[in-house]
Amino acid sequence: MSVAGNKNGNRRTANIRSVGYSDLFVLSKEDLWEALQEYPEARRTLIEKGRQMLRKDNLLDEEKAKAQDTIHSSEEKAELVQQSLEKAKTGVGRLMAEMRSVTYKLRHRLQELDKLAAKRDTAAAETLSVTNDVTAE
Repeated sequence: MSVAGNKNGNRRTANIRSVGYSDLFVLSKEDLWEALQEYPEARRTLIEKGRQMLRKDNLLDEEKAKAQDTIHSSEEKAELVQQSLEKAKTGVGRLMAEMRSVTYKLRHRLQELDKLAAKRDTAAAETLSVTNDVTAE
């Protein structure tokens, strides 16, 4: 893992020897960083652990490490803004779909009410006509 401020550059600083049978899994740096994008707290923990190990051996340039923190902080902020925008777009989409549904239901209900009012008006007119006919006789 690359830790900003590492005086050794990006060279490996540890070896591991297996005493018995071992399964070996390989994770590329690109895949690791992509996975850590989803888990920023784990990324911070790994970087801090790497810095502690480098500090212990006096292999950490603190100024470069702080400069990298600022860059990551800006990148994290941009990522958070992007995620917020995606959530907002999803929310607006849902609201628009709900609004279309409610509008459709209201139009349908108004049409039904118009039909009922027309029937009532027709029935009232017929009643009035019958009443006028009876009165005229």
